[in-house]
Amino acid sequence: MAEIRSPGSLMEECRQYDAQLSELRMLLDERLHAARAELALAGEPHEVAPPVARVRPSAEAVRRASRDVAAIEAAIERMDLGLYGTCTKCEAFLPLDRLRSAPHMQLCAACAGETRMSA
Repeated sequence: MAEIRSPGSLMEECRQYDAQLSELRMLLDERLHAARAELALAGEPHEVAPPVARVRPSAEAVRRASRDVAAIEAAIERMDLGLYGTCTKCEAFLPLDRLRSAPHMQLCAACAGETRMSA
């Protein structure tokens, strides 16, 4: 049987989830800005280059930044649609610590093919 909780405890839980989503949105925005800055340094048309001259990034760094921009934009779109935090393959919830370390992640560990070595 389902646990019956008070409206106050449900509202507190909602506030906690809202705060976590806000934190993750800030992480996504920060990483999007950094990836776009990397592309701008390489002369990509995503954003105006920063005023400080720097060494141009390698082709691999540009490819990685392009992939990051696409993945982060997809994560933000999923967040706007209310689908963020679930695996795009199996729809399982993604652990908060996984989202904090890689907020653009869209697959759970199992679907991503990650395995953990046990000692």
